[in-house]
Formats: sequence, C-alpha cells, structure tokens
Amino acid sequence: MSRQKVYCSFLVLVLCTVCVFVAIRWIDAYQKTTEVIFLNVGEGDAILFSQGSNQIFIDGGRSGKDLLARLGRHLPFWDRTIEIVIATHPDADHIGGFASLLSAYRVEKFLYTGAESKTEAFVLLKRALVENQTDILKISRGTKVELPGEGDIFIEYPLSILPEEAAETNTGSIVARFTYGTTQMLFTGDLPSEEKMLPDIRPVDILKVAHHGSRYSTSTDFLERLMPQEAVISVGKNSYGHPSPDVLKRLEEKNVKIRRTDTDGDTRYLCTEILAKCVFAR
Repeated sequence: MSRQKVYCSFLVLVLCTVCVFVAIRWIDAYQKTTEVIFLNVGEGDAILFSQGSNQIFIDGGRSGKDLLARLGRHLPFWDRTIEIVIATHPDADHIGGFASLLSAYRVEKFLYTGAESKTEAFVLLKRALVENQTDILKISRGTKVELPGEGDIFIEYPLSILPEEAAETNTGSIVARFTYGTTQMLFTGDLPSEEKMLPDIRPVDILKVAHHGSRYSTSTDFLERLMPQEAVISVGKNSYGHPSPDVLKRLEEKNVKIRRTDTDGDTRYLCTEILAKCVFAR
C-alpha cells in the first residue's frame, strides 16, 4: 500500500472516530435535556415534558389535529412512543386530542383520577385506550412520576381516587408539581378556588394558571402563598372571557411575568443539568 493510501486511510479513521465521539456526546446531551412545552392548542391545556426519547403529557387539548400538529414540531419523526399521558379531568378541552394521539403514537400508560364522563370525547378516548392496550392507572395525592434523568412530577391533588361519576369535574382536577433542580412548576388543571383545596401549598417559580385564566381561580390569597415569578395561561379564542381581566390584574399586581399561548404560541422552558433549573427558551 502506498504512503498516500495509508495517509488517506488514517484520515478516514480519524474522521470516523470524531463523528462517533460527537454523536455520542449529542445523544448524551439530548437524553439529559428536558423541555417543558405549553402547546398552543386553542382553548385547552396540553403540556409536553420531553427528555430525550421519553415524553409525558399533561392533558391533550380539544382537537387531535391541533395536538398532533404541535407535537410534530417538537418530537423527532422516529420517536413514536409517548411514555405517560396524564388527564387532569375528563373535560373535552383537556382530553379531546388524546384519541388521535393514541392512533398516531404508542402510549404506554394513562393516568387519571378515576372520574369519567359520558361525553363523546371521553368515550372515544376510553375505546382508544382499550384498543391500544394502554396501561390505565388511577392516581391521587402522593403519586410521583420520575423522569429517567433529572426531574419528577408529584401529584398534589386530589387527595384520593375519585368516583367515576364525579358531580363536578373541575373540582376534582389534578394539580401536579414538577421539580427540576431549583425550579418548581405547578400545573393546576381547571381547579377553582385553589386556596381552599390546597391550604398547605408551597411556593413555586412557575404557575400554570388554572382554567385558562377563569376569574374563579388564581385568587390574591393563592398567589401570595405561591409567590410565582412567572405564569403561563393556556388559552385560545373563547366566549367565556378567558383570561379574566381580574386574573391578569392580580398577576400584574404581584409582578408576575405573564405568558399566553394565544399570543405567544408554544411556550417552552428548557431545563439542563448545567443550570440545575428551568429557563424560558421561547
């Protein structure tokens, strides 16, 4: 073999080694980086936790078309598995997109309070869960979902499993706390009068405002207990007056930075081991 061929072979070997090293470092960083994304799905909630190849959803909006379109912007095309789906309560604007999600992705676990609904959205969801052989688990306060890397989701409310025919779905809505490093996020579903339901609530950094900014939630008392620095309102075009001017005023009076999916689009927080916290990314 000539000296030139030996030299070329050596360069190819070095280049391949560098490529493998870069790929390993990229995969490692990808698997450790966590994103929390409040998807812009109109008047509804859909929050995606993505950590490498692992994904968790809290709620899925009203429209499957909107949910899948938004999800496609944030997941690589080869990842067709959603590890966990959490339904805060069975209202259509929180679970309406899940049947379509189950038709497009393999969903491993479905977590909910036990409360059900006779609406078409819930009937379709339940049928899709059975057809896809998804594990169905009922959860309440004390349940913890740990991400493979850093971070966990702790269920603060409801205090116990709910009956299937719950009288009022909003009052049984799941409240979940996400902890990553020094960052605390609280997801309140559609829970009204949170200060009554959660008398021992601890402070957080980022609040997902309850019920799309309804005036029956996010009281001054609740904000004084939470002391959030930022608040995200998942909201779209609606006839209810969401978000309520009263809620916006209360947030502004507490100097809380407000982010809205209807005006800001998908709202993304990036959580990294280097920072040991989550920061607004877009």
